Amino acid sequence: MFNNLYILSFICLITINCSMAKKTEANNSSNLLTLLAAANTNPGCAISSAPAIPSNLTQVESKTRVKYSLYGCDENGLNQLELTQTEIVKGATGTSASSVLYTKGDVMLATSKGGTNVEVTFTLNSPTSTLDVIAYGTGTVLSGPTYRLIAGAQTQYKNAAGVYGNTGKGGSVSAPIPAVGTSYTFCLDFQSTPGGSRFLNGFNKPCSELTDTERGSMSYYPIMQMMNVPVYSGGNRLGFILNGVTITSFTVGSIVSNTEM
Repeated sequence: MFNNLYILSFICLITINCSMAKKTEANNSSNLLTLLAAANTNPGCAISSAPAIPSNLTQVESKTRVKYSLYGCDENGLNQLELTQTEIVKGATGTSASSVLYTKGDVMLATSKGGTNVEVTFTLNSPTSTLDVIAYGTGTVLSGPTYRLIAGAQTQYKNAAGVYGNTGKGGSVSAPIPAVGTSYTFCLDFQSTPGGSRFLNGFNKPCSELTDTERGSMSYYPIMQMMNVPVYSGGNRLGFILNGVTITSFTVGSIVSNTEM
């Protein structure tokens, strides 16, 4: 009698646990599907991963990059991506020097790991358009090391005194001159070396398309600034000033330059 009751109780316990396990699995599956559906509701306004780009420099970590797709973002969408904006319309498009977009949190990589690369896809919408890419920034209007991409002109940088000047270039390449109305992807390094030097090395193509030769010799750097680059100690946010500019995406990752002084 006791044995029968024991067996019956054991069977009931198994049945209940199996039922609960099935319900838990169903709930987890449902939650996962809900999250996936939410993530795919607007692929034009989303954060996703991008493949790492391995480095030859020992201190640089080959980490998966983080991509922000913005072409479908309105103000609410930008906020959901943890981005703060001023005078930015859907696209993301800015119309003046007051059109600012920046990360709410810290996204820059450690300077001890070589610094940070920012890949940005953009269109300059008028002959007077400029796009500032500001790394290691701080403040509501970010200040920090800056590339300025200019319609019809050579790329500039902001020096330690806050004055803009033309960047240099390697001897084997031409300096890129962006045209109005054309979509470009630039791959921009904010490099920090073990010796404490700071370099701005940029390329007018996607980072993943760079060859070992282009990455491994300064003579192939079409955008290069090795002197008077501001310190990277102000903060760890990333920002943009979209003066007549549309940004469709940007990606944050480890530097791609394979050279250092």
